[in-house]
Amino acid sequence: MFGLGIRRGHRSGPEVGGDLEKRVAALEEAVQENRALNVRLAELTDVVTELLLPVAARDEEKLEELLGKYREDFS
Repeated sequence: MFGLGIRRGHRSGPEVGGDLEKRVAALEEAVQENRALNVRLAELTDVVTELLLPVAARDEEKLEELLGKYREDFS
């Protein structure tokens, strides 16, 4: 009806459910990966923000902590 390529009454039994479960599992994995990347991006943004502050306004302890964590992730 709307050009979605769906044929009425066409189901292939248990394969559809199994395929759907695999697709949902893959999507859940992708969501978790996306969440991890978003956390990583937020951490990097914090580091860059601290580095861009003028030296007088910088929290050196916080900066060292952020950089230490960042370095640990890549060692």
